[in-house]
Amino acid sequence: MTNKSKFSYTKTTLKFSIAGFFIPGFTAIILLGLQIGLTSIGLECTKAWKLIWTFTTIGTIVTPILFIRLMNKKMATGFHLTSKETTFFNLIEYTFIQCTLAFPIFTGQTLCYGHGGQNGLEFAFTGWAAIPVLILLSVTFDYLKRKKMEELIPQTRD
Repeated sequence: MTNKSKFSYTKTTLKFSIAGFFIPGFTAIILLGLQIGLTSIGLECTKAWKLIWTFTTIGTIVTPILFIRLMNKKMATGFHLTSKETTFFNLIEYTFIQCTLAFPIFTGQTLCYGHGGQNGLEFAFTGWAAIPVLILLSVTFDYLKRKKMEELIPQTRD
């Protein structure tokens, strides 16, 4: 077993999670910027949020599937995903989960025409809630990687 095969998605995600605790405002700014961009091209604000939530919900489901396919493809050719690729996945998935978790809690009406001038502050809480989901995904990736390794490198019998 090579050093690369000992790579842990969970360890990389735990490191990202430390940063993830501090970046929900940064990713919220990205999401709010996306909403502002959509409204600037003529989409009504609450409809922009519905579009963003649809996109991020689909992304929340599709991105891990694509990651697993890429992981398996690389492993089949003798390579493994790197910590940079895992961190990139974590950032994208974190943002998708953060926004998707806001959907059942907040309305487009609240985010667009909210109360108390705190539009977007809600995303800090959903960002923190995204961290355990990312960790669970990484544990799953490590399990799937281990299973794929067993499939690719059959155990010799004594």
